[in-house]
Amino acid sequence: MALSSRLLGLAFASADTLVEIDGEDRVVLAMGAAPAVGHAPEDAWTNRPLIDLFEPRSAERLKAALETLTPGARSEPLDLLYSLGRGAYRRVRLRLFSLPELAPHCSCALTWLGQSFELDTPEDKPLLSRDALMRQTGSLLAAQTSDPLSLAFIDVAGMDQVEGDQLNSLTARLHSALQSMSIDGASASHLAGNAYALLRHESDTASIEEAIHNVAALEGVDVSADVRQVELTPGVDRQATLRAMRHALEVCITNGAQDDPDVTFKKTLDRTLVQMDSFRAMVKARDFALHYQPIVDLESGAVHHFEALARIPGSDGPESTIRLAETLALIDSFDLAVAEKAIQLMRRPGFGLTHVAINVSAGALDSDAYGQALLRLSAGDPDIRRRLSLEITETANITDLAAAQARLLRIRQAGFKVYLDDFGVGASCFDYLNHLTVDGVKIDGTFVMRATEDEKARTLIRHLVDMCGGLELKTVAERVETGEVAELMLKLGVKLGQGWFFGRPEPQPRLERPTLAATGRRRGAVESWG
Repeated sequence: MALSSRLLGLAFASADTLVEIDGEDRVVLAMGAAPAVGHAPEDAWTNRPLIDLFEPRSAERLKAALETLTPGARSEPLDLLYSLGRGAYRRVRLRLFSLPELAPHCSCALTWLGQSFELDTPEDKPLLSRDALMRQTGSLLAAQTSDPLSLAFIDVAGMDQVEGDQLNSLTARLHSALQSMSIDGASASHLAGNAYALLRHESDTASIEEAIHNVAALEGVDVSADVRQVELTPGVDRQATLRAMRHALEVCITNGAQDDPDVTFKKTLDRTLVQMDSFRAMVKARDFALHYQPIVDLESGAVHHFEALARIPGSDGPESTIRLAETLALIDSFDLAVAEKAIQLMRRPGFGLTHVAINVSAGALDSDAYGQALLRLSAGDPDIRRRLSLEITETANITDLAAAQARLLRIRQAGFKVYLDDFGVGASCFDYLNHLTVDGVKIDGTFVMRATEDEKARTLIRHLVDMCGGLELKTVAERVETGEVAELMLKLGVKLGQGWFFGRPEPQPRLERPTLAATGRRRGAVESWG
């Protein structure tokens, strides 16, 4: 076999089409595979400037590469768009090589990528937020036919190669392409960074990766697109399934959405649905306990009231379970079950003087349901209402403060006291205090614990106490773990304290506790009341 034949075979092994251009960049030789039917290069390209075969922006990059190519050098690969005419294009990867003995002629090797497509003008359809994507998912699941939905997670790498106006143009085209691939042309979402998601039918075989490559080629960027899909199969309770999907999506994003996001999403979704069923069964069976921790008057040392703290079987602490229940909109039933258990204890013989505080998610104030159910539980018993307090936690946001204020007013008029829990850590705490009428605030334990060493924490607490005094609100310091902290809180003007220094949560409220006088404690002394 002749050497020339071998060299030609090797050339075609690494490219689809071989082209030679002269010193004026005109095609003098073309052979190999055609980019499309009717476009055989040897017939259609000869005597034409090579750059005329490409989309204008691709032609500019090719022209720049030709002008800077030196004899004996080979260019970096160029991702270009070849024009098929009538708005149709096909991606091609092109390399240039200038053989010194052939100068000024230049050799080109072209590799055709993907299928032909039309490059549409980007449409101004903003991507959905994560919450909007989940709402859209719920709407589509409710109307779902026999063709299952799937959620595609997309990670786009290579965007850092461009900047400025070019990046803006690429981003606009990328977003438009993702929207066009979604189920209704408007169900794509930007999750975080270069991570995206979109809804589509499971049966849709159009390549998302290729669509992204196509728009990137317009900018001359070689991006990579990692696409993972997971089928969405709603359960009987579609709303609950949707909430579980939202939680699973948040877990994907928090943990790094593109580290096997499809696997993470599916596992989290399946686990969350099991947890939902387990939580509902636990609440229905009242299969949890309440432990009671004393809240003490810092001046006298007498027990003011107890906080009822849930103890859930199989968990080290209730915090993560409560947060998940809030996320899944299951917390109202649990909060009411806690109120029911606390009221049962308060009605038992020997506990007629016991005052108890129970936790209520702020989200419960977004509807009338919790307040109405609480009033039914305590109907005809004004003494219970006088002795039962509510601590509004800020782990869930209140969406309508005016409506929440009206609901709180009805609850307080019935005789219940209301406190804002964990005050000082949430972004909404002062907004709540400004819009909601309450009886007191509980100063978050992180401030309390820092106060002995941190002047700033002491100043914040002092000003908070002054403000609450002006509003005629009681103040409670959380996590008072030592006598030193108890003395400091009293010095700063805090009225009540809660923490291990006064007692740990116990299955029954311990009604008789040592007073200041009984311990012989002097102001400034540091000792335990164990």
